[in-house]
Amino acid sequence: MNSSGTDRPSPQENLAAPGAGLPPLQAFALRHVLFPAFCRTTSWNKALGLFLREGERVAAAAQSLAPEALRTRVLIRAPLGIEDSSRYWSAAMVLEHLVEVGSRIATGVVELTHGQAASVKADIADVKPKGGNDGDGDIVAAYRAFLADYADKLTCRAGDRAARHTAPHPWFGDLTPQRWVCLGAIHQRIHRRQLERIIAGLRLG
Repeated sequence: MNSSGTDRPSPQENLAAPGAGLPPLQAFALRHVLFPAFCRTTSWNKALGLFLREGERVAAAAQSLAPEALRTRVLIRAPLGIEDSSRYWSAAMVLEHLVEVGSRIATGVVELTHGQAASVKADIADVKPKGGNDGDGDIVAAYRAFLADYADKLTCRAGDRAARHTAPHPWFGDLTPQRWVCLGAIHQRIHRRQLERIIAGLRLG
């Protein structure tokens, strides 16, 4: 029986387990073609700028939703870079996930640029949203505060931007600080597209 008190299964029950990964062809293209090409043509500042622009689009879209819509889950078709287990989220869950992942990236980047080992781990299953902020009307404000903190860390607190120290990502391998900053920007864009599909689904519903 699901949380609604009926015997009707939740869409989440029919999705792959968190951390199961992307379809093989998509995973190969992202790791070996698309992501390396983006990193070769994108500077630290350009990636940070893209991260913040995408972040503002996410915040504005979420801000436009009523509280109930913000926490309503919608089953969507997965955009590029979204694994199957993440297809049944609410807008609030997207923001929760972006804060968790972005905070880990920013912390790890600052540490790597100062010659330290990254104290945070990139774990796909572990960063799935728990839903604790689903009913929190301040999730958008918290997300905007996160964007400001991310910009501060990467602009003012980072050390050597050309540092060659690395930290592993389960999909993309060992990444330098600059590549982590590029990944942060791509991650924002992927989940902005996810959010747009959630909002479109809310309107259709």
